[in-house]
Amino acid sequence: MDKEELYWEWGSKADAPRILHSMIRVSDLEKSLEFYCTKLGMNVLNRVDIEAGRFSIVFISFGEDYYSGAIELTHNWDASENIIGYTHGSGYGHIAIGVPDLWEACERLRASGVTISVEPKRLLPAAPALAFVKDPDGYSIELIQTSQRYQGADHK
Repeated sequence: MDKEELYWEWGSKADAPRILHSMIRVSDLEKSLEFYCTKLGMNVLNRVDIEAGRFSIVFISFGEDYYSGAIELTHNWDASENIIGYTHGSGYGHIAIGVPDLWEACERLRASGVTISVEPKRLLPAAPALAFVKDPDGYSIELIQTSQRYQGADHK
């Protein structure tokens, strides 16, 4: 795929409107890639380093293409740890990720050093369970149980 085609990847299935990606700014791109790719299992779709603008963007997804939805990690090269970090503001909520076995996912993430900020729970008795974890920059990531096969210890 040549560069021009690469820039038009969004249109590979352009027959209907859809969410393409959400972007978050990250302070340490390698730590973020470790969290999202190694620990959560996402794939890097594309990385672009913009020398003139002094930033990198990396698109990640659970799928192999942009059609499944993506997260854009943006890293500004000159934002050092000595500078006051990014703030999440009062409008940011979370990114939701579906997992087939919520309890297994939380135990695996906890074992790899990820902070579980809200332990698995159900908001309604018959509803899927959910939990929250923190990424390296403190963003909230909601994990939602997607399979009824795995019900965890609290299933009644």
